[in-house]
Amino acid sequence: MDWAISISEPREWNFIGAIGTEDRSLSALRWVKDLGLVRSISMVQVDPMLGTRYFLKTQDRLVERMRQFRLLCAENSDVYQIELLAELHEIQAISDTLAKKGSSIILDISSLPKRFFFPMLRTLIKEVEVRDLILTYGCPRSYLDGAKLSEGAGKWDYLPGFLGKEFRSDVLVASVGFMVESLQDYLSSAEAHPAVQLLIPFPSSPTSVRRAWESIISLQSNRSGDKFVKHRIDANDMSMAFDRICSLSRSVESVAFAPFGPKPISAAMCLYAVQCESAVHYPQPESYHPDYSVGVASVSGKPFVNGYWIKHDGINLYSV
Repeated sequence: MDWAISISEPREWNFIGAIGTEDRSLSALRWVKDLGLVRSISMVQVDPMLGTRYFLKTQDRLVERMRQFRLLCAENSDVYQIELLAELHEIQAISDTLAKKGSSIILDISSLPKRFFFPMLRTLIKEVEVRDLILTYGCPRSYLDGAKLSEGAGKWDYLPGFLGKEFRSDVLVASVGFMVESLQDYLSSAEAHPAVQLLIPFPSSPTSVRRAWESIISLQSNRSGDKFVKHRIDANDMSMAFDRICSLSRSVESVAFAPFGPKPISAAMCLYAVQCESAVHYPQPESYHPDYSVGVASVSGKPFVNGYWIKHDGINLYSV
């Protein structure tokens, strides 16, 4: 992330991130503060649903993370609390407020659910007053193994605000990850797409690779070999994912997305969907395991936090 910031002239950044249960949720913020480039800090706390299995443990973890955040940022910071299954207009209201924070914004998606960072990223891309936009993503040391990372996923549905402009899309581009049961059910329906373009996160962490291929094996069971077209995409290479999506869409009228995989790949889907009004399908879970990921990965003694320039001096670097 420090390299990404250093390739342009110095700026004061308005940081937007999340108070989350994961250790990595404050990694990008700590790094930007250490660089002395923070103008303002805005954090979103996504509260769990009452009555779900991990409600109490999640609440305790959020209280502890908030304590750490207050020690790190005692001044010039705002926190916006919102429920996991909040309506789109509530998410949009926060997004609109955050888009007015300044002309240079860092959006950290490390601990933001896709239900939230997709509308936020769309708002920041479309806001002309946001001249510079960097996306950051902190990589965990490992993911929880041997347990489900989320529970209570809803039916196959549109991500709020991403209905698309066509009733049906020619191509479904899906990234595989830890939760594909809803995709499995959808592909078994009569109206499912005849062929699916699968973006497989590789290289990635050993846990992620194993779970991704388990998902692929599950999807392929009792289906013809030409049902899926597989494309390997580095789990952290958002640019590669975006280029692949553009190449897959050249000869078709419209594309729909199913972002089940890593967030950098999901963000590439969002960048394309915003510009082409593509449909995005995502069955929102009712709860996430508080130990969804463990620790923070490191590279050369530094936290493994990637930075992706999205807009620079008013120019969208990911234009279709």
